[in-house]
Amino acid sequence: MPTGFLAAHNRVEQVPVSAFARAAAASGAEVTVQHIRLAPNQPIPWHTHPGPVFVLIERGSFTYEYAQGSQCIRTTYGANTGFVDPGFGSTHQATAGSAGAEIYALYVLPPGSASHLIPTTADPACTS
Repeated sequence: MPTGFLAAHNRVEQVPVSAFARAAAASGAEVTVQHIRLAPNQPIPWHTHPGPVFVLIERGSFTYEYAQGSQCIRTTYGANTGFVDPGFGSTHQATAGSAGAEIYALYVLPPGSASHLIPTTADPACTS
């Protein structure tokens, strides 16, 4: 048996299969895993991704914020939970909870993607 450890095993609901199909090409996809440690209340500024991202919260909590129409939607995820960011221009920001957060992000990007993260400006629905 290989040595190692299980980093995260979380349940993720509502996986947008079409986003993953869009990211994959006949030649495959760019796949990256990022381990992110955030200090208490540390934000990740507004951004988007060129493809979908599985986000798994290993420790602490993490608030994901995005605009839907004229409303700002904020969802807080705790340890052992996760979600999928659909990417492809879906802009959002996130902030660690009061105890910080440790997360894993699995990016599935179209071949040739220059970066896994593209900075954007805040959505007006979430600035008031």
